[in-house]
Amino acid sequence: MYRKYLLIIVSVALFGACGTGVAETTETPDSNANVDAEAPETTEAESTDEEVPDFDDAEKALKSGIAYLDENKIAKAIEALEQAVEIDEDLADAHFQLGVALSLKESEEEQRVSDEIDPDEDSSSSAKSAKEEEKESDAAFKNAIKAYKKLIAKDRKDHRAQYNLGRSYMKLYEDKDARKALERAVKLNGEDVEYRTELGSVLIRLAQYPAAIKQLEKALELDDLNYRAEDMLAKAKAGRKRVNHVQKPKTRKSSGSSNSSAKKNTSSNSNSITSRPRKVDAPPPPKPKKPESKKPKA
Repeated sequence: MYRKYLLIIVSVALFGACGTGVAETTETPDSNANVDAEAPETTEAESTDEEVPDFDDAEKALKSGIAYLDENKIAKAIEALEQAVEIDEDLADAHFQLGVALSLKESEEEQRVSDEIDPDEDSSSSAKSAKEEEKESDAAFKNAIKAYKKLIAKDRKDHRAQYNLGRSYMKLYEDKDARKALERAVKLNGEDVEYRTELGSVLIRLAQYPAAIKQLEKALELDDLNYRAEDMLAKAKAGRKRVNHVQKPKTRKSSGSSNSSAKKNTSSNSNSITSRPRKVDAPPPPKPKKPESKKPKA
Protein backbone atom coordinates (compact mmCIF):
# COMPACT_ATOMS: atom_id res chain seq x y z
CA MET A 1 0.00 0.00 0.00
CA TYR A 2 2.81 2.36 0.83
CA ARG A 3 4.45 1.59 -2.50
CA LYS A 4 1.19 2.39 -4.35
CA TYR A 5 0.88 5.82 -2.77
CA LEU A 6 4.51 6.55 -3.60
CA LEU A 7 3.93 5.79 -7.27
CA ILE A 8 0.90 8.11 -7.35
CA ILE A 9 2.94 11.00 -5.82
CA VAL A 10 5.80 10.54 -8.32
CA SER A 11 3.40 10.45 -11.30
CA VAL A 12 1.68 13.67 -10.13
CA ALA A 13 5.05 15.44 -9.82
CA LEU A 14 6.12 14.37 -13.28
CA PHE A 15 2.83 15.58 -14.79
CA GLY A 16 3.24 18.98 -13.16
CA ALA A 17 6.75 19.33 -14.56
CA CYS A 18 5.53 18.49 -18.07
CA GLY A 19 2.73 21.02 -17.77
CA THR A 20 5.15 23.74 -16.82
CA GLY A 21 7.27 23.01 -19.85
CA VAL A 22 4.30 23.31 -22.21
CA ALA A 23 3.31 26.63 -20.70
CA GLU A 24 6.77 28.02 -21.30
CA THR A 25 6.86 26.91 -24.92
CA THR A 26 3.44 28.36 -25.68
CA GLU A 27 4.55 31.85 -24.51
CA THR A 28 7.29 32.13 -27.14
CA PRO A 29 5.01 32.02 -30.20
CA ASP A 30 2.76 34.65 -28.60
CA SER A 31 5.70 37.07 -28.17
CA ASN A 32 6.85 36.49 -31.73
CA ALA A 33 3.34 37.06 -32.97
CA ASN A 34 3.28 40.45 -31.26
CA VAL A 35 6.57 41.45 -32.94
CA ASP A 36 5.33 40.42 -36.37
CA ALA A 37 2.08 42.31 -35.83
CA GLU A 38 3.92 45.62 -35.42
CA ALA A 39 5.58 45.51 -38.86
CA PRO A 40 2.39 45.65 -40.95
CA GLU A 41 1.25 48.69 -38.97
CA THR A 42 4.41 50.64 -40.01
CA THR A 43 4.03 49.57 -43.63
CA GLU A 44 0.36 50.54 -43.59
CA ALA A 45 1.26 53.98 -42.22
CA GLU A 46 3.75 54.50 -45.04
CA SER A 47 1.33 53.34 -47.70
CA THR A 48 -1.41 55.66 -46.48
CA ASP A 49 0.81 58.74 -46.71
CA GLU A 50 -1.28 61.63 -48.01
CA GLU A 51 -1.05 62.47 -51.69
CA VAL A 52 -0.57 65.96 -53.10
CA PRO A 53 -4.05 67.45 -53.57
CA ASP A 54 -5.29 69.14 -56.73
CA PHE A 55 -5.07 72.86 -56.03
CA ASP A 56 -7.27 75.55 -57.53
CA ASP A 57 -5.38 78.41 -55.83
CA ALA A 58 -1.78 79.22 -56.76
CA GLU A 59 -0.89 80.71 -53.37
CA LYS A 60 -2.07 77.59 -51.54
CA ALA A 61 -0.08 75.41 -53.90
CA LEU A 62 2.98 77.59 -53.27
CA LYS A 63 2.64 77.33 -49.49
CA SER A 64 2.23 73.56 -49.70
CA GLY A 65 5.27 73.29 -51.95
CA ILE A 66 7.41 75.25 -49.48
CA ALA A 67 6.12 73.05 -46.63
CA TYR A 68 7.06 69.92 -48.57
CA LEU A 69 10.53 71.38 -49.16
CA ASP A 70 10.96 72.01 -45.44
CA GLU A 71 10.07 68.35 -44.83
CA ASN A 72 12.54 67.27 -47.55
CA LYS A 73 9.73 65.74 -49.62
CA ILE A 74 11.21 66.82 -52.93
CA ALA A 75 8.90 64.96 -55.32
CA LYS A 76 5.76 66.29 -53.63
CA ALA A 77 7.20 69.80 -53.52
CA ILE A 78 7.81 69.69 -57.27
CA GLU A 79 4.27 68.46 -57.90
CA ALA A 80 2.69 71.21 -55.79
CA LEU A 81 4.88 73.97 -57.23
CA GLU A 82 4.24 72.86 -60.80
CA GLN A 83 0.53 73.26 -60.09
CA ALA A 84 1.20 76.74 -58.72
CA VAL A 85 2.97 77.98 -61.88
CA GLU A 86 0.33 76.36 -64.09
CA ILE A 87 -2.42 78.26 -62.27
CA ASP A 88 -0.48 81.55 -62.23
CA GLU A 89 2.51 81.78 -64.57
CA ASP A 90 3.43 85.19 -63.12
CA LEU A 91 3.82 83.88 -59.57
CA ALA A 92 7.55 84.57 -59.31
CA ASP A 93 8.15 82.92 -55.93
CA ALA A 94 6.61 79.68 -57.21
CA HIS A 95 9.05 79.61 -60.15
CA PHE A 96 11.97 80.26 -57.81
CA GLN A 97 10.97 77.59 -55.30
CA LEU A 98 10.36 75.15 -58.15
CA GLY A 99 13.90 75.82 -59.34
CA VAL A 100 15.21 75.07 -55.85
CA ALA A 101 13.26 71.79 -55.67
CA LEU A 102 14.36 70.71 -59.15
CA SER A 103 18.01 71.50 -58.40
CA LEU A 104 17.83 69.29 -55.31
CA LYS A 105 16.35 66.48 -57.39
CA GLU A 106 19.03 66.92 -60.07
CA SER A 107 21.86 66.85 -57.56
CA GLU A 108 20.50 63.62 -56.09
CA GLU A 109 20.28 62.07 -59.55
CA GLU A 110 23.80 63.19 -60.45
CA GLN A 111 25.13 61.67 -57.26
CA ARG A 112 23.33 58.40 -57.96
CA VAL A 113 24.67 58.26 -61.54
CA SER A 114 28.22 59.02 -60.42
CA ASP A 115 28.01 56.19 -57.90
CA GLU A 116 26.84 53.78 -60.59
CA ILE A 117 29.45 54.72 -63.21
CA ASP A 118 32.30 52.26 -63.61
CA PRO A 119 35.55 54.23 -63.26
CA ASP A 120 37.19 51.98 -65.89
CA GLU A 121 34.65 53.00 -68.55
CA ASP A 122 35.02 56.12 -70.66
CA SER A 123 32.13 58.39 -69.63
CA SER A 124 33.38 61.60 -71.25
CA SER A 125 30.74 61.53 -74.02
CA SER A 126 27.85 61.03 -71.59
CA ALA A 127 29.15 63.77 -69.29
CA LYS A 128 29.46 66.14 -72.26
CA SER A 129 25.89 65.48 -73.41
CA ALA A 130 24.61 66.02 -69.86
CA LYS A 131 26.30 69.41 -69.74
CA GLU A 132 24.92 70.46 -73.11
CA GLU A 133 21.33 69.74 -72.06
CA GLU A 134 19.62 72.54 -70.19
CA LYS A 135 18.53 71.54 -66.72
CA GLU A 136 14.93 71.84 -65.65
CA SER A 137 16.03 73.94 -62.68
CA ASP A 138 17.72 76.46 -65.01
CA ALA A 139 14.49 76.87 -66.96
CA ALA A 140 12.59 77.45 -63.72
CA PHE A 141 15.05 80.14 -62.58
CA LYS A 142 14.84 81.86 -65.97
CA ASN A 143 11.06 81.95 -65.63
CA ALA A 144 11.52 83.38 -62.12
CA ILE A 145 13.72 86.17 -63.53
CA LYS A 146 11.02 87.10 -66.06
CA ALA A 147 8.35 87.12 -63.37
CA TYR A 148 10.41 89.22 -60.93
CA LYS A 149 11.18 91.74 -63.67
CA LYS A 150 7.44 92.13 -64.23
CA LEU A 151 6.97 92.88 -60.53
CA ILE A 152 9.80 95.43 -60.59
CA ALA A 153 8.35 97.09 -63.69
CA LYS A 154 5.14 97.65 -61.73
CA ASP A 155 6.94 98.87 -58.59
CA ARG A 156 10.56 100.03 -58.79
CA LYS A 157 10.75 100.18 -55.00
CA ASP A 158 9.91 96.48 -54.53
CA HIS A 159 13.17 95.61 -52.76
CA ARG A 160 12.07 92.04 -52.09
CA ALA A 161 11.63 91.42 -55.80
CA GLN A 162 15.06 92.94 -56.45
CA TYR A 163 16.57 90.64 -53.83
CA ASN A 164 14.95 87.50 -55.26
CA LEU A 165 15.90 88.60 -58.76
CA GLY A 166 19.51 88.70 -57.63
CA ARG A 167 19.21 85.26 -56.06
CA SER A 168 17.76 83.89 -59.30
CA TYR A 169 20.71 85.27 -61.25
CA MET A 170 23.08 83.70 -58.73
CA LYS A 171 21.48 80.28 -59.25
CA LEU A 172 22.36 80.63 -62.94
CA TYR A 173 25.88 81.92 -62.09
CA GLU A 174 25.17 85.25 -63.77
CA ASP A 175 27.00 87.04 -60.99
CA LYS A 176 27.34 90.51 -62.54
CA ASP A 177 23.57 90.83 -63.03
CA ALA A 178 23.07 89.38 -59.55
CA ARG A 179 25.33 92.05 -58.05
CA LYS A 180 23.35 94.86 -59.72
CA ALA A 181 20.01 93.53 -58.47
CA LEU A 182 21.28 92.97 -54.93
CA GLU A 183 22.88 96.42 -54.80
CA ARG A 184 19.51 97.93 -55.71
CA ALA A 185 17.86 95.86 -52.97
CA VAL A 186 20.38 97.10 -50.39
CA LYS A 187 19.94 100.65 -51.58
CA LEU A 188 16.17 100.39 -51.13
CA ASN A 189 16.40 98.66 -47.74
CA GLY A 190 19.85 98.84 -46.20
CA GLU A 191 18.72 97.50 -42.83
CA ASP A 192 17.93 94.04 -44.15
CA VAL A 193 20.62 91.56 -43.07
CA GLU A 194 19.78 89.02 -45.78
CA TYR A 195 20.27 91.56 -48.55
CA ARG A 196 23.74 92.59 -47.39
CA THR A 197 24.79 89.00 -46.69
CA GLU A 198 23.76 87.83 -50.16
CA LEU A 199 25.44 90.83 -51.75
CA GLY A 200 28.63 90.00 -49.87
CA SER A 201 28.38 86.43 -51.17
CA VAL A 202 28.19 87.45 -54.83
CA LEU A 203 30.98 90.00 -54.37
CA ILE A 204 33.24 87.20 -53.10
CA ARG A 205 32.39 85.17 -56.20
CA LEU A 206 33.40 88.18 -58.30
CA ALA A 207 36.67 88.47 -56.30
CA GLN A 208 35.71 92.00 -55.18
CA TYR A 209 36.92 91.39 -51.66
CA PRO A 210 37.09 94.95 -50.20
CA ALA A 211 33.48 95.61 -51.24
CA ALA A 212 32.42 92.23 -49.85
CA ILE A 213 34.10 92.96 -46.52
CA LYS A 214 32.23 96.25 -46.25
CA GLN A 215 28.83 94.62 -46.81
CA LEU A 216 29.48 91.67 -44.50
CA GLU A 217 30.80 93.85 -41.68
CA LYS A 218 27.63 95.93 -41.92
CA ALA A 219 25.54 92.74 -41.87
CA LEU A 220 27.27 91.68 -38.66
CA GLU A 221 26.64 95.10 -37.14
CA LEU A 222 22.94 94.55 -37.78
CA ASP A 223 23.02 90.95 -36.50
CA ASP A 224 26.07 89.73 -34.60
CA LEU A 225 24.67 86.16 -34.64
CA ASN A 226 24.74 86.00 -38.43
CA TYR A 227 27.15 83.06 -38.66
CA ARG A 228 26.91 82.84 -42.44
CA ALA A 229 28.09 86.43 -42.77
CA GLU A 230 30.83 85.73 -40.24
CA ASP A 231 32.14 82.76 -42.24
CA MET A 232 32.03 84.67 -45.51
CA LEU A 233 33.77 87.64 -43.94
CA ALA A 234 36.69 85.38 -43.05
CA LYS A 235 36.79 84.17 -46.68
CA ALA A 236 36.70 87.73 -48.00
CA LYS A 237 39.58 88.80 -45.77
CA ALA A 238 41.60 85.76 -46.79
CA GLY A 239 40.93 86.57 -50.44
CA ARG A 240 42.01 90.19 -50.01
CA LYS A 241 45.21 89.09 -48.28
CA ARG A 242 45.94 86.59 -51.04
CA VAL A 243 45.43 89.19 -53.78
CA ASN A 244 47.62 91.76 -52.01
CA HIS A 245 50.35 89.18 -51.52
CA VAL A 246 50.35 88.37 -55.23
CA GLN A 247 50.30 91.99 -56.35
CA LYS A 248 53.26 93.22 -54.25
CA PRO A 249 56.01 91.34 -56.10
CA LYS A 250 54.54 92.52 -59.39
CA THR A 251 54.82 96.17 -58.44
CA ARG A 252 58.46 95.72 -57.36
CA LYS A 253 59.27 93.87 -60.53
CA SER A 254 57.69 96.53 -62.69
CA SER A 255 59.58 99.30 -60.92
CA GLY A 256 62.81 97.38 -61.27
CA SER A 257 62.16 96.74 -64.93
CA SER A 258 61.47 100.43 -65.50
CA ASN A 259 64.75 101.32 -63.81
CA SER A 260 66.60 98.74 -65.83
CA SER A 261 64.96 99.96 -69.01
CA ALA A 262 65.94 103.50 -68.09
CA LYS A 263 69.50 102.38 -67.49
CA LYS A 264 69.42 100.52 -70.76
CA ASN A 265 68.26 103.63 -72.57
CA THR A 266 70.96 105.79 -70.99
CA SER A 267 73.61 103.21 -71.76
CA SER A 268 72.41 102.91 -75.33
CA ASN A 269 72.47 106.69 -75.63
CA SER A 270 75.97 106.83 -74.24
CA ASN A 271 77.08 104.10 -76.58
CA SER A 272 75.55 105.91 -79.49
CA ILE A 273 77.40 109.05 -78.48
CA THR A 274 80.74 107.38 -78.08
CA SER A 275 80.40 105.29 -81.19
CA ARG A 276 79.44 108.30 -83.32
CA PRO A 277 82.51 109.60 -85.25
CA ARG A 278 83.65 113.01 -84.19
CA LYS A 279 83.43 115.81 -86.67
CA VAL A 280 86.95 116.93 -87.58
CA ASP A 281 87.33 120.54 -88.60
CA ALA A 282 89.23 121.23 -91.81
CA PRO A 283 92.72 122.76 -91.29
CA PRO A 284 92.87 126.51 -91.78
CA PRO A 285 94.29 127.63 -95.12
CA PRO A 286 98.00 128.47 -95.06
CA LYS A 287 98.88 132.07 -94.48
CA PRO A 288 100.36 133.85 -97.52
CA LYS A 289 104.07 134.37 -97.30
CA LYS A 290 105.29 137.93 -96.84
CA PRO A 291 107.26 139.26 -99.80
CA GLU A 292 110.90 139.61 -99.11
CA SER A 293 111.98 143.22 -98.90
CA LYS A 294 114.72 144.03 -101.37
CA LYS A 295 117.52 146.06 -99.85
CA PRO A 296 119.21 148.65 -102.12
CA LYS A 297 122.74 147.77 -103.16
CA ALA A 298 125.52 149.95 -101.79
